[in-house]
Amino acid sequence: MDSLLARVVRHPRVRAALDCPALFAGFRFLLVGRQFRTHTLLREYLNAHPDQSVLDVCCGIGEFARDVNVAYVGIDLNARFIEAAAARYAGDPRKSFRVMDALQMDFPDKSFDHCSFINGLHHFSDESARSLLREIGRVTRERVIIIDADATPRGLVRRALLAADRGEWMRTPAALEHLIGESLEIREIVRFDVGLYTELLHNCRVRAPRV
Repeated sequence: MDSLLARVVRHPRVRAALDCPALFAGFRFLLVGRQFRTHTLLREYLNAHPDQSVLDVCCGIGEFARDVNVAYVGIDLNARFIEAAAARYAGDPRKSFRVMDALQMDFPDKSFDHCSFINGLHHFSDESARSLLREIGRVTRERVIIIDADATPRGLVRRALLAADRGEWMRTPAALEHLIGESLEIREIVRFDVGLYTELLHNCRVRAPRV
């Protein structure tokens, strides 16, 4: 069942359909519901002050922009997602969205106080993830919140849904910790359930440059 569902979702026509913001949102809802716990934890750990700024890497359709009440920039490579996110928050002058490759951000060094990267790391190989995490460390001054799924779910349904996610590089908790810890200082890891997933929040700080 796992491999069949994965093959169906990874078919080029299905992938193309999931590039539609509405269909993507519906599929995500089947997997994780309304993500109340994720939203709550993100607000708690970002804890941005009014004069600070937040970068949301691989922001998708802007699901987590509502958890940020300061200057916010969301970036994603999918132009349709960015268009949908911009329309969703058109009335909020503090929020902006840009089509951008997270591996080659065009922001100056230390442009943002904080950064969030939610459910995106499993879309990058180890090599690309290392480059991305270095870019995040380059453009961020202080805190980085990374959330990603635990790749060791129990039960047939959980395994099947995890296999159906469009990310090709699901990782175990130990692999996630090792990969993230190469580039950022991990202060705390919080394990929690959301929908049919178990996820891991990594509360990180940008390392001071070596002298």
